[in-house]
Amino acid sequence: MRPLTYLRADSVETAVSAVQADPGSRFLAGGTTEIDLLRLHVRTARRLVDINRLPLGGVEELPDGGLRIGALTRMSETAAHQTVRDRYPMVAQALELGASAQLRHMASMGGNMMQAVRCGYFRDHQAPCNKREPGTGCAALEGVSRTHAVLGTSEHCIATHPSDVAVPLAALDTVVHT
Repeated sequence: MRPLTYLRADSVETAVSAVQADPGSRFLAGGTTEIDLLRLHVRTARRLVDINRLPLGGVEELPDGGLRIGALTRMSETAAHQTVRDRYPMVAQALELGASAQLRHMASMGGNMMQAVRCGYFRDHQAPCNKREPGTGCAALEGVSRTHAVLGTSEHCIATHPSDVAVPLAALDTVVHT
């Protein structure tokens, strides 16, 4: 068992300084993928910095007709927002089709977009994976790769980006502030 500490951040400054002070720290929001990767020993962390109490959620209409969607806004909240449904139905549809209701209620918009590029082999410790361990190879290159990338591949990896909402946001020329 690996030791793991937990910090519930009460401010952006606290969260950022905690992660900067210990590179073995990882932010935790919805945690729907992060916790799985920690359990599978694909990711490691010495500390989880919970950012759920930070004021980074909500969907806000902007004067220019656009929307500001906070990084901690749950996927279900974004998909259900009437303005998203009316003006950006492809975003709502991608969110609704991308995960079960249970996952959409936990998963954050920021977390969905910040997922690591990966494929099914990423979680399999028996298979080589350059994303998990650089230089070990890519099992997908010679293995089952029907759902892998067609564009943006290399001789090192053919994984896809797993975000449900990244494609419609890119199609809409969305600006993401980090």
